[in-house]
Amino acid sequence: MRSITCGAVRSTTWLGARPVAVALCAASCLLLAACSGGKAAASAHPSPRRTAALTEPSTGPAAVAAVKADWQSFFNGALSIPHRLKLLQDGQDFVQFIRSQANTSIGALVLEAGAKVSSVTLGPPGRASVVYTILLAGKPLESNLHGTAVYSDGSWHVAASTFCGLLHLAYGAKNRLLPAVCGG
Repeated sequence: MRSITCGAVRSTTWLGARPVAVALCAASCLLLAACSGGKAAASAHPSPRRTAALTEPSTGPAAVAAVKADWQSFFNGALSIPHRLKLLQDGQDFVQFIRSQANTSIGALVLEAGAKVSSVTLGPPGRASVVYTILLAGKPLESNLHGTAVYSDGSWHVAASTFCGLLHLAYGAKNRLLPAVCGG
């Protein structure tokens, strides 16, 4: 068993070709909704937040619950792209990339990708460590991945560094395709 670290993503159980599959699964969560027009089932999975007047707690058990809910919503392929981009730190920096990749084969890997959060640890003010599992068709594909959530403008977001780490794993040598925020 070996440990691989890429950005804010770390796994201790990567085996064979699984790193690519896991990264493609996670990265394609956003891409799949783009391919389907981003309208699928948004009303079936309402977010507990994202109204102008509502802010999430930054500390305590309620903050942990907010991080968990937002993280799982971000990786929910059934939610619209605009909704999920609101859950990503600096989400607007990824719009052009997501649109450019919407009709590529990378999005075809996963039809029902998701994530399940196993733990959230609040750290320095405005940051949280998240341990999660990538799901494919509801079944675990990779467990114990590590990411970061950041608190800004009254809500928690999946850290751009976490998403960039997944994109780097998915695209490897093709990193010239990545958005500038990820070093592409």
